[in-house]
Amino acid sequence: MNANSIAEIVDGRLVGNPDAEVIRGRVDSRLCRTGDLFVALEGERSDGNMYIKPAWGMGAEVALADEAKKLPEPPDSKALIMVGDPLHSLQCLASHHRRKTSSLRVVGITGSNGKTTTKEILAAILFDWKGDSILATEGNYNSDIGLPLTLLGLRKHHEIAVLEMGTNRRGEIALLTDIADPEIGLITNIGSAHVGKLGSVEALAAEKRDIFSTAGPSSIAIINENELWKDFLLMNFPGKARFFGEWCRNGWESYENKGADGFTLLRNGRRIDFALAGYHNLLNAMGAVEAADALGVPEEAITRGLASVRSLSNRSEIRNGPVILIRDAYNANPESLLAALDMTSTIQVSGRRVVVLGELLELGEHTNEALNTVGRALAEHEPDSVLLFGDSLGAVREAALAAGFSGDINLYLEIDEVGRVLSRYLKSGDLVLLKGSRRNALERLGETIVKIGSD
Repeated sequence: MNANSIAEIVDGRLVGNPDAEVIRGRVDSRLCRTGDLFVALEGERSDGNMYIKPAWGMGAEVALADEAKKLPEPPDSKALIMVGDPLHSLQCLASHHRRKTSSLRVVGITGSNGKTTTKEILAAILFDWKGDSILATEGNYNSDIGLPLTLLGLRKHHEIAVLEMGTNRRGEIALLTDIADPEIGLITNIGSAHVGKLGSVEALAAEKRDIFSTAGPSSIAIINENELWKDFLLMNFPGKARFFGEWCRNGWESYENKGADGFTLLRNGRRIDFALAGYHNLLNAMGAVEAADALGVPEEAITRGLASVRSLSNRSEIRNGPVILIRDAYNANPESLLAALDMTSTIQVSGRRVVVLGELLELGEHTNEALNTVGRALAEHEPDSVLLFGDSLGAVREAALAAGFSGDINLYLEIDEVGRVLSRYLKSGDLVLLKGSRRNALERLGETIVKIGSD
């Protein structure tokens, strides 16, 4: 697109070169390159309108900015488009761009846990099948900003887009769905992530259900067969529903759990080595394969794609060494912690099992219930030692002890203190699970743990 066409689409006022061409969108001026559209957004910590000149300097051709701000004049060959709401304009632009490619097949993926991993597994399968004709969300660009930026990367050669859709407020999934208009909607699960901002699990399920808000008779819904909210999610869905999570169905024959090395799967007579550990990741794979099958992916590509998948940084990431480290510190809620504890119990170790648990956030009025659930889960799994990081986790310690936990469980308020305790305590043969919300940044402890016993 060029600056003139963008201005027409978003009903903005154009200053500068109307022929300035863009091929992708950015909201971080430091990442701008030649051919970029820089969208100047005002956030809690910074105002993108202050970085328009640096964005041009880094190569951005066009800036989309707030007309109410004091804005710089564009240099020669560059352009500035002024609008009332840059974020809304970005979303409108992405929606317009997506609808220009009417033949594009879109898969939308949402859920409380496993969205990013499921997206990566499906993308691996599709890349094996169709190569660079696949567009997939980078990282976790799954918000009302990230998804439009992903869609601005659409090119004529793209045949399928795999888009992750996240939410932390009511109405966000409907907005993303309206922009992306997915043919296939996949809901991984309904848990307690972000329930505090949405008010209840039912409200969260209703929000996730909005991935079907643009569905028609040819649409496909993919849901776990054992999802407690299955009937609610499919209420009034006009298309076809497909399910995952059951063995001896849909080609899934058996699996062998190999602990830290993942699983050996048997599917449609084919043996597959799947490297992600934890049964929750096996469910993510089953959901991704159901979407792949709905798209018509041949079994050979499914087999190769599953075998090519590797763990993502900070998401069930296992580092083998004298001390086995499991980094699963991108988010934390009771469901994801239970999955992580189950995973650690399948890994054979000669030493002790240690859990470092960070805070559980965005649970609202459900926080106390969640903390008690976590405490009981720790008592049930009985790791040798638990280090709780964050003053809100005192209730976890109390609940764990009340439920009969007999190991060491202590509360710490400083990350450096946690590191010192681990340095003194850990020895070769031990296993450590780092589990916490992103804000806790527990991955900072990783290098300390990796060094233990490696000298």
